[in-house]
Parts: sequence; C-alpha cells; structure tokens
Amino acid sequence: MYIAVLGPIATNDLLLPAEQDGRAYPAGRAGAPLVSNLIKEYIARGHRVLALTLDDQLGDDDAPFVHEGPGLTYVVVPSRSRTFRPNGRRLGRTADFFWLERRQLLAQLRRYQPEAVHAHWTYEFAVPALRYDRRALVTVHDNALVIYRYVRTLNRLFHLAMARYVFWKGRRFTAVSPYMAASVQPWTRNPVLVVPNPVVVPERASSERAPLSAPVLSVVVNGWDDRKNSKNALLAFKEVQRRHPAARLWAMGTAFAPGEEAAEFCRENDVPNVIFLGPTPHHEVLARLAASTLVLHTSLEESFGMVLVEAMAYGVPVVAGQASGAVPWVVADGGLLVDVTSVADIAGAIERLLTDPVLYEQVAARAVAIVAERFPLAKVADQYLALLAGS
Repeated sequence: MYIAVLGPIATNDLLLPAEQDGRAYPAGRAGAPLVSNLIKEYIARGHRVLALTLDDQLGDDDAPFVHEGPGLTYVVVPSRSRTFRPNGRRLGRTADFFWLERRQLLAQLRRYQPEAVHAHWTYEFAVPALRYDRRALVTVHDNALVIYRYVRTLNRLFHLAMARYVFWKGRRFTAVSPYMAASVQPWTRNPVLVVPNPVVVPERASSERAPLSAPVLSVVVNGWDDRKNSKNALLAFKEVQRRHPAARLWAMGTAFAPGEEAAEFCRENDVPNVIFLGPTPHHEVLARLAASTLVLHTSLEESFGMVLVEAMAYGVPVVAGQASGAVPWVVADGGLLVDVTSVADIAGAIERLLTDPVLYEQVAARAVAIVAERFPLAKVADQYLALLAGS
C-alpha cells in the first residue's frame, strides 16, 4: 500500500544522521515522535510512505524539500513563521487558515498520488488531506474547543474554526482515547473509532530509577497555562521536599524554560530543588523518565498523555489526575490517580509511593504490563493499517 502521512514530523525522529547524506536538512516540525514511529513501522512492513510536514524556518518561497529513501518519500513544505502579523507580503499563517501551507501540501499529494491518506490532528494537515481524498483518515489528538476554553487567544479561535470545518468535511475519524472520541463525536456524522497513541516498548523495565531514599521526580509540560495546572505540581513537590530534603524535580518542556514564569513562581513560593531543563530532545526526555523515581502529571485535561505511557513503559509509576480527560483510561492502575486540584492530595499520593516500597513495586509492575498489553507500536500500526486498507 502507498500511504501518505501528514503531521508534525521532526527530521531527526524520522531519519538517522547517516540517512541525511551530509546535506543541510530542514528540521521539520518537532513534537510528535509517534508519527515518525508509525511511518517507520509501515516501511518495515513493506509499505511505501509519503511523509509530509511543515517547517517555519524555510523561506516562504523556497521549494519543498524532498528526501527519497527505501520505501520513503519525505517532503518538507515551507510554513510562514508568524501567526497573524504579516510575513513580508503575505498574511500570517493563521490569519488565512494556513492557505499557503495547505495549497503546497495538496500539491504534493497530487504530485505523488498515494493510495491512502492519514492526517494527524484536525487542522492544517487534515484540510489538504480531505481536499485530496474525502475519505482520508483523520486522527483526533485534541479537542479544539476545550483548548480554546483554557487558552482564549485569536490563534486558538481560528484553530477551532478549522477543526469544525474538518469535522464537517471528513468522513473517517479516529481518536486517541475513548474520552477524546466521545468529546468530538457530536461534531461528526460517523462513529469516531478509538486507536491509542503508540509506544516503542523498551526491552525491559528501567534498572536506573532513582531510589526512594533520594527520589527524583519528573514533570514534562508544554505550555504554562491553567489547563496544564503546573503550579499545583510545583507546590505539591514543595510539600514532598519538606519530608524528603534530598528529593529533586526534573522540569522539562516549554513550561519550564530557565528564568521564565515557572522559575519565577518557584522563587515567589520558595520551591527548592527544581532543575529547569526547558525544551528537551525526546531521547533525553525518555532517558530522564527512565532514571526517575516517579512522574508527576497534574494536567486538568488530556486527550491521551504520551509522557504517562512513556514513563510507565519503563516501570516508572505516575501520579496523575483522576478526572483529567483520558488520563484514568491511560493509566488504569499503573499509577496513583488523585484530585489534581488539591495540592495536599497530590503530595499525599507521592508520599505513599515514596514510603511504601511494596506498593511502589506493585504499581511499577502493573505500569509495564499495561503498556505492553495496550499501547505497543506494532499493535497500533495493525489497527491503522486495517483502516487505511479499507479506504
């Protein structure tokens, strides 16, 4: 089968350095290694893949970048760097609903003529996919209305309008959790099927976890907003640190850039031992998750929560929200679920894990088993390929 996959694809996630043949390759768009992992799994099974993404560091008038490899055509299309302010003689990309980017993505689809099309997210990648093929498969990774309620910006409002158009235009949708499927089901005429995000399951659970006696907690958050609820994570860590002075918190993601809002919050609230790592390459995130004692995840709403299953795959327990969208379905009993609006409840769950080695090991073992059973890459690829073959 010849499959087009449109979505955020980072070049370094998809291609090894040796495959980049010494040329200056564009970075693509970072943030979703799961898309690259699916592409590589399809190629390993003998399928041909056209991988399409955007890069806002390319010049607006540059030609699309093309890499040809065994079973793969990788195309990076220029994206305007500004959302609403003019980009030279052109509007910002959101101001015209990614018109320039959508036109170029569609041109590449028409050039290469794939048999089946799969778009990830319900925005600029889904619209050209549906223009090319009304029966293109679209995977829903978030609910634009929920995000807009938390982040009331013009950019998010335009994305909401784009998503509603995609649901009106499209026919075939999957969502990454039952929560997300139910959340968007009223917007589309056909049932939204559930296919979870895939995880590359490590060969064995981590043997490098920091000990309970000198715990290292990790938190990975992109965006310092109310939905992510990171202030409660930091305040809960402060309570834990009082009882466990050796405890440290590795804080990764855009929410925790050194010297910015989170760091200022810690200064104002006297939260010690937080190591602000900021935006972190995915391979380093995984290494730090594997070396953590546990992972703290206090988001009020999640469509899935990749960091949860990535930590659980290594046997690292998580503390997360009992009513945070898809989180209870993802975590099950591979962690402790609490009321993340309560700092005391969060800190109490962390304390239980740190002071009860038997409970800790039970939860860690269940975490590994849950991920291996429900979320392995091969199983998720099977589901997607069956749907794409039916297109």
